[in-house]
Amino acid sequence: MLLAAVDLGSNSFRLEIGEVVGERIVSRAYHKEYVRLAAGFDEHGAITAEKIEESLAALRHFRELLGDIPPEQVRAVGTQALRVAKNTGEFLPAACEALGHPIEVIAGREEARLVFSGCTHTLPASDETRLVVDIGGASTELVTGTGYAARSCESFHVGCVNTSLAFFPGGVITEEGMHRAQLAAQAEFIEAARLFSPRTWDAAYGSAGTISAVAEIGTAGGLTNGVVTTALLRRLRSELVEFGSFRSINLPGLREDRREVIAGGIAVLSAVFDIFGIKQMAPAQGALRVGLLYDLLDRKSEQDIRDKTVAAIVKRSDVDKQQAGRVAALADKFLVAQGVADKSARKLLQWAAMLHETGKLISPSRYHRHSEYIVRNADMPGFSKADQNRMATLVLGQRGNLAKVREALADPLMVRMILALRLAVISAHARRTAKLPEWSLEVTARGAKPVIDIHIDPVWLPRHALTEFLFIEEAKIWARAGILFRLNGEKVDCG
Repeated sequence: MLLAAVDLGSNSFRLEIGEVVGERIVSRAYHKEYVRLAAGFDEHGAITAEKIEESLAALRHFRELLGDIPPEQVRAVGTQALRVAKNTGEFLPAACEALGHPIEVIAGREEARLVFSGCTHTLPASDETRLVVDIGGASTELVTGTGYAARSCESFHVGCVNTSLAFFPGGVITEEGMHRAQLAAQAEFIEAARLFSPRTWDAAYGSAGTISAVAEIGTAGGLTNGVVTTALLRRLRSELVEFGSFRSINLPGLREDRREVIAGGIAVLSAVFDIFGIKQMAPAQGALRVGLLYDLLDRKSEQDIRDKTVAAIVKRSDVDKQQAGRVAALADKFLVAQGVADKSARKLLQWAAMLHETGKLISPSRYHRHSEYIVRNADMPGFSKADQNRMATLVLGQRGNLAKVREALADPLMVRMILALRLAVISAHARRTAKLPEWSLEVTARGAKPVIDIHIDPVWLPRHALTEFLFIEEAKIWARAGILFRLNGEKVDCG
């Protein structure tokens, strides 16, 4: 089985295709294009039209290389540049079309977790606690953990591209510019000094281009044996200032594509060494794209990190697990009854159902709004921000009027998912497992708006007055939103 990962990084776009061999993933193809997305912002913080076209061209190349790998075996993510760009919402649809696959923008901590997974899967097995550092184009991730499991994850808004642009304008390298670049990076890292102090890890590893480039320079110059040291960084820092400009840099082992970002990268890496007390760092392969491949493998082997994430939040929030499970099972039935077979939609709805009462930890009053806030803003390993936002919308729409989720009602799939969750909450209102009557549910289109038809055993329903009342009220709520809801063939007015 082939799996593919696409990393839309702030410096380069990367594609890796791997084959699952036993419990390992063996690389079968790798392709990289230097897009330098973080260097393509206008004065308003938006990606320029030229940089967008360059990005789309790279993604079209990737699409050709992906061939006919099934969509469920491909995962594409965007990182810091797309997290901060003002026009990411406009860029993504065109990017998805160019690639032929969905693209998720992941949070910084999720990026850090995946980086750790990618690196540790390429390192020898060990019980040591590892610190992994990844200096990207516009962000730097630090992670500690043991085995493949990350423990502490942080992402900082400083990388080799944005630092090079900010402190070496016109490609000119000065002592003052290098000093200011390192100070600025230290200011980003200082609050996490205790979290990643030398007491919290046994060995330090570095992934991504900057650290590999520095290690290669050290080896080519006979200065180190493939590792990065404080002495090597001090020497390279001085040599870069002596060169005076990007064009004049002449370091053995430095690839041409690194010339414009190496000064910023060394400033950031020097700050990492200073703040976190690192004396020596070994380069590691893998990084984000390999982490994505193993995350895909875990999802297919039913070891999905997202299940563990939801279970952990349920536990911390003291949620009634039995009730959450009832609602999740009913919501899935109501969704399938509407003809939705999409596995990812079903999983997303079940996770939302498991989390729909988390807000009661804050207050039982308006708990759906508290739940929505938790789901939207929590650190949720394995989830993209888009998935968190969709789940948060589902949780918000579980009860009450539909005005608060009006935008979501423009999406036919979200209509079905919101409906399924609301009907599940109603059906489980007694908070006990009970046999439901015969029922059927159908959602059809009438022009631009759906029509909801639900049939419930007409003998059973009047005998359960509260349930009947709740369903009639539900029909009125949908009617107020301009969506026809028929209960046992009868149109229910707004009332």
